[in-house]
Amino acid sequence: MQNQPRSAPPPLAVRHSPPPPRIGFISPGGIERAFIALLYIVLLVLVLLSFVGTFYGLGQSSAPLSIRQMLADMAANTDRLLVAVVLQLALTLAQYGARQMASADRRWWPLYLAALAVSIYYNYMAFWTPMTALVSLPVAALILIVGDIVPELVAVRHR
Repeated sequence: MQNQPRSAPPPLAVRHSPPPPRIGFISPGGIERAFIALLYIVLLVLVLLSFVGTFYGLGQSSAPLSIRQMLADMAANTDRLLVAVVLQLALTLAQYGARQMASADRRWWPLYLAALAVSIYYNYMAFWTPMTALVSLPVAALILIVGDIVPELVAVRHR
C-alpha cells in the first residue's frame, strides 16, 4: 500500500468576491464616442462660421448677430453666396491639403500659410467688430486664429 500513488488533494473552493459597486452609468467607450461627437459638432459650427466669415468678408461688412438677418443677407446676395461657397471650399482644401503635404515636403508651408491668412482675413472682416464688443482685443485675435486652425485639427486624421 505504500507504493501506491497518492491521489491529488481535493481542489480548494475558489472564492469569488462580489464585484465592486458600479458608480456611474456611462461606459468609458460611451464617453469617448460622446466626446468625438462633440468634436465633430464643434468642427461643423466652426466651418459654418468660417463660411459666414467668407460671405461677409467678401462684402467688406460685419456679420450680424442674428441668424435670421444672416439668412436674409444671403438670400439677397446669391452671387456673393456662390462665390463664398466656392472660395471657402478652395480655402479649406488648400489649408487641409497643404498642411498634410507639408509634413513630407516643407515647400507646401507657404500655400498653407497663405490659405490660412486669407481665411483669417475674411473672418477678421466679418467678426472683428462684433467680437471686440464682447471680449478684449487679444482674446478676439486668439479666437479668430484658433477658430480657423481647430477644424483642421479635428477633421484631418494625423499620424
